[in-house]
Amino acid sequence: MFSRSYLLTAVSATLALGTLLTACDSTDSDAGSFDPIYSMVTFEDTGITLAGPTSYGANLYSNYTGAKFTTGEVAVNPQGTKMQFGIAVSPYTGQREFYGGGMVLSQWNYRTTPPSQTPEDWWKTSQNQCSVYNLASTNGANRGAGANGSNTFAVINGCNQSKYNASLSDNCAEISFSNSAEFIVLAVQVCPTSYVYGNITEANPFGCATSLELADGYFCVNAYGYDAAGNPTNGGEPVTFYFCDYRTTTRPNVPYVTGWNTWTLEKLGKVNKIRFDFDGSDVGQWGLNTPTYACLDDFLIQLKY
Repeated sequence: MFSRSYLLTAVSATLALGTLLTACDSTDSDAGSFDPIYSMVTFEDTGITLAGPTSYGANLYSNYTGAKFTTGEVAVNPQGTKMQFGIAVSPYTGQREFYGGGMVLSQWNYRTTPPSQTPEDWWKTSQNQCSVYNLASTNGANRGAGANGSNTFAVINGCNQSKYNASLSDNCAEISFSNSAEFIVLAVQVCPTSYVYGNITEANPFGCATSLELADGYFCVNAYGYDAAGNPTNGGEPVTFYFCDYRTTTRPNVPYVTGWNTWTLEKLGKVNKIRFDFDGSDVGQWGLNTPTYACLDDFLIQLKY
């Protein structure tokens, strides 16, 4: 079944988001003031196929012979509105392929290479692309690594490569709401993948020869909002979360993220869709060298405003 929680103003204590929700305890409308209604969208017990059978996620590609994941949806409110997500269609195969971008569900959390795997740096390669890097969880247990100790979380992949090379396609991950619904997504929990963490804290075999800290570099994920008519919200500007930022022009620096953090998205306003892409300092001929992945969980959505 779909996993869902419908929260009233007491959500501020439940989610420990402090001033974010304190400011939202009441909202004015044409009919007067009222308390808003919130929904916490998690990914527990949804029945949606998880990335597998290993942390590479072979079932996220069209050539897999077993049960594949392509698209999914999770209930947002009692009226039946769904949050929808899935894997992008590849222009090369015409099929849904995770290498082309998208959002999938996972429970993997390998932060080091297990004895059964080679080479030594397996944990920070694409073969482990669906693992979350959450130091608060038990390494390799593949349980309890989601936000707030949950088991299941989302992994997004995709980068606006056209920013770096106009001949490349624009592959991004996104979520949208069914029935052209528009809501305010107040916040989401965000965490790096092991693939990302290994390639920003150590040398990237396809890019930077050292860590991003030593290179005075950065890596971030952007969220762009769109209304039901497809128009950009927030003036077309994204809301950004930095997994690290060691640029000399940025003070104070943002150290490497090693667990779940609250990413406030309220500035995007009322949205029907949010698209995610990535940016960073380790850039080559074909765009970002840093793997363009992140983990998301616990979308806090304001349903009434």
